[in-house]
Amino acid sequence: MNKEEILAKSRKENKGHDVAEADKARSAAKFAITASLTFTALWTMLSFIAAHRVNFAVIAAEFCMVFSMQLYSALKSRKLADVFLALLSGSAFIMMTAIAICELLNIRP
Repeated sequence: MNKEEILAKSRKENKGHDVAEADKARSAAKFAITASLTFTALWTMLSFIAAHRVNFAVIAAEFCMVFSMQLYSALKSRKLADVFLALLSGSAFIMMTAIAICELLNIRP
């Protein structure tokens, strides 16, 4: 293959994919997860101060978002670190969901 054939093939493969747009979407996702984690932390602290209890459903929803992003990353990259982070965030999501359900149904250990 010569240089022109390689360039033509690359243009054909990347048609409709804007690298700048993909980078902007990635940055927006990082900002969104940081903002939502900050909001969840603040909301949890305020609810504990005001009502002396924590709403675990809010925390479970946050971990659901984190888990879904980590799971997607792990499935795409198949790197051990990504798989570990997906398992860790999935465990936290399951644990917070179980606590939220117990809280909702007034189940006490």
